[in-house]
Amino acid sequence: MTVRRRVRTLLLASTFVAFSAAQPRAEPPNQPVAVASALSDWLPDQLEISAVPGAAVAVVDRDGILFEKVYGVTAEPGSAAITPDTIFCIRSISKSVTALAVLMAVQDGLVDLDTPIAVYLPEFTINSRFAPHAEKRITLRHMLSHWAGFTHDPPVGIDLDEPGYFERYIGRISDTWLRFPVGYRHQYSNYGYDLAAHVIQVRSGQPFAEFARDRVLRPLGMTRSSFDLESVGRVEDRAVGHDRRGRAVPLRFPEIAAAGLYSSARDMARYVQFHLNGGTVGGHRLLRKDLMQQYHEIQFADLGQRSGYSLGWIREVVSDTFSLYHEGGGRGFGSHVILYPELGFGAVLLTNREYHGLTGQLGRVVMNGPIIDRNGPLAVADARLTRMKPIGAGDPRLKPILGRYGNSPGVVLEFENDTLGLRMMNGRFTPVSFHDDGGQLVAMYGGVNEVRFLRPFGDQPGSIMFVGRTHSNSNFSYLEFNDAPQDAPGPARPEWQAFLGEYKVLWAGEPHTVARIEIRNGHLYYQDGKCREHEPGLFFRYDGETLDLRSDTPSFANLEIRKRTD
Repeated sequence: MTVRRRVRTLLLASTFVAFSAAQPRAEPPNQPVAVASALSDWLPDQLEISAVPGAAVAVVDRDGILFEKVYGVTAEPGSAAITPDTIFCIRSISKSVTALAVLMAVQDGLVDLDTPIAVYLPEFTINSRFAPHAEKRITLRHMLSHWAGFTHDPPVGIDLDEPGYFERYIGRISDTWLRFPVGYRHQYSNYGYDLAAHVIQVRSGQPFAEFARDRVLRPLGMTRSSFDLESVGRVEDRAVGHDRRGRAVPLRFPEIAAAGLYSSARDMARYVQFHLNGGTVGGHRLLRKDLMQQYHEIQFADLGQRSGYSLGWIREVVSDTFSLYHEGGGRGFGSHVILYPELGFGAVLLTNREYHGLTGQLGRVVMNGPIIDRNGPLAVADARLTRMKPIGAGDPRLKPILGRYGNSPGVVLEFENDTLGLRMMNGRFTPVSFHDDGGQLVAMYGGVNEVRFLRPFGDQPGSIMFVGRTHSNSNFSYLEFNDAPQDAPGPARPEWQAFLGEYKVLWAGEPHTVARIEIRNGHLYYQDGKCREHEPGLFFRYDGETLDLRSDTPSFANLEIRKRTD
């Protein structure tokens, strides 16, 4: 039996809907057969266990949809059934589409990826503790790769019931503070994408939703897709988002370009095809080859780095090839898209319930598994020992970096019985050996694991970056220096007493979690994180997030916090 016949037989047995092109199709690789089988076995039960009202899934190769399947309903029980054309909010997968819109603007000569955005937005400013006029250093490349240093969540107090809320949101970004110096490290943030969309609006003279429609969505044949939430609200075949409690969520939110695209499984299949075909649609090139290459490349990559963030995509090594993927979650939806450019296939999963964890499993279990089973595990990355110089535990550069990184229990660099090592979050002590890699301190342990110490920023030691060379060597896993036993006592200012206590953290106006402000060793702590006072009532936690206690509406990381009185 041919692979094509095996796929068709499998799909009919699994009640998937198969589609064939009008012309004879090339035989697909074996992996889609395994993926189809895994989805058939895994997804239905998982959707039921996670109480997901509705979902749509599709697997695609370079020529079209190999198969697709829909489950459940658009809203409450008894509402319309999900169809392959039902639109879902794809949340942060929107970033890759926004990045494509920016690249189209680059191709059109409207913008340049490496020109400071102050050239395009002379009125824009951003607060920074690290350097004056940081906006003169931020570029579109920084923003699309999350290297600008922004925080993540939108400022509080944006009225979403009045027109123009996206522009008001953009204006409020200037009130916020950078978490890190521009270009210091990768830090995921919605701000960069929404601000990039605003740049495109200014340069093109079109609302971003219209520019994206004209230059991206229509050329790709994504006729059901839109960034315009007002028009989305009028679409009849639309999935309604549900929160963790199963409640329907509001349609509007401010971060439109970063997380606001509505699309269907069939439209997303066309989007995956565009990437599998190297930036062409129907044999015609849409995006220049050099821009397509940058689109998929890791940005600001370290020497030898194999996994990391590109422009709107996470690039990850898998066996002897690589994937491009992104998840989307929140505001009532969960989604995942993953593709393998060298193998020529990919998949998309859309659901109308948030934070159920299935989208991440799609990539880790359902997609990557068959590839690793067939092609073998990933080779261990080079340790680069030939270019690193060993240093002893008595080196004076090590004393300032001893201490705890991250919230409790965190990871602690300390001595145990005269042996220098890391106390991991599970409490286990792991001896380390230190090396100098061109001026960067590197702690090595277990033969294949590294902790790289970034340069100090502000008035504290820098971040640490974990590199696991058995599966990847990405720049995603960071922790910031929090505190250490040798810290000098803080001032414990009397006026801080008014700030102490428990706070409700609000998300979308509702209590989400509980946080505590207290004083330890004379320093103010927010949720186990040491804070430094920048000006009366304005603090920065060890991880760069802003704790603003200067008004009757205090906030942390731009989320409102409300002191408990009960």
